[in-house]
Amino acid sequence: MLDGEWFEKLRGGQSKTRLPASSFLDAAWKDIDRRVRLFGSEREQLVQVTLRFADGPFVGFVTAAAKRSQVEAIVAGLEAARTGA
Repeated sequence: MLDGEWFEKLRGGQSKTRLPASSFLDAAWKDIDRRVRLFGSEREQLVQVTLRFADGPFVGFVTAAAKRSQVEAIVAGLEAARTGA
């Protein structure tokens, strides 16, 4: 969740990480294709993004590839906060 000057990661509705958005450094993206079951033929497409912050922990997300645009919007907001735009 990106709210003004803060980035906050929630898990189960509870705050797990809260960092100033202006401390965002970069994002690393990875597309994942994996089987739903160990011996099944059904596959799922996921996207993983790892966000790095200055003097802080990294924050990672793994979500369905269909939600990539939502994660891209968060990263764009973080980049805008970093540059002051």
